[in-house]
Amino acid sequence: MDEAELVATLKAALAPTPVFWGWAPLETAELPPQLPLVTVRRVLFTTAGYADMCEDGAIVGDTSLVVHVWSDAYALARAVCALVRETIQTAGGWVLQSETDVYEPNFRAWQIEGQWLAGGVAPT
Repeated sequence: MDEAELVATLKAALAPTPVFWGWAPLETAELPPQLPLVTVRRVLFTTAGYADMCEDGAIVGDTSLVVHVWSDAYALARAVCALVRETIQTAGGWVLQSETDVYEPNFRAWQIEGQWLAGGVAPT
């Protein structure tokens, strides 16, 4: 499942919680967003370990995504994160690499960041 399909799957599973692919919709907002919300962005696509001069030229590599769950209540952030994790695992093709829980005092919200890896995929 590529990135766009994964975001669409998360949007369907998490509704009515908003899911954004990237930060662009939030950058021009005049008011702080309603919480909880989820953002997904690609942090890395690397072909290291896949490049081979004998191949047919098809590019494959590893894609790393970061999924941020934001909420003003820690328990709700963890609950939404659990649903995100279940949805991505069920979708298949992505492996959880790490999770980090951080309270952002400027935003007055909890942020739970999950890093996900898909190996041997084409760039999107």
